[in-house]
Amino acid sequence: MKIKAEQRETLFYDGQCPVCSAEIAKLKRLADEDIQFQDINSLNQSSEERERLFSQLHLRKADGRWLTGLDANIAAWQHTRWCYCAGVLRLPVIYSVARVGYGLWLRWYQYRRKIRQSRAS
Repeated sequence: MKIKAEQRETLFYDGQCPVCSAEIAKLKRLADEDIQFQDINSLNQSSEERERLFSQLHLRKADGRWLTGLDANIAAWQHTRWCYCAGVLRLPVIYSVARVGYGLWLRWYQYRRKIRQSRAS
């Protein structure tokens, strides 16, 4: 049974980020049909909206709610057979550590994105 696009969750990602692209490639191979993937670089959004999406990982739930950061990543992996591993990240102590790790990765990502932008200019 095909799910309509508006009934699926949408994960927004930076297709120019090598780390992001590698993870999305894995997710695309493993994910069910209830999630779709949207490269932010291909959107015709205002620069303010694009920057918001670039600030961290975003996932729009089928009901319109938004998840960001680690929560968006966990929700995306819930669409794979590895969902139990992603669920472990929700355990309180592990979640706290994972949030710190995601925060450090996010700083690195933002730094690398600025470098990519300056090279493109």
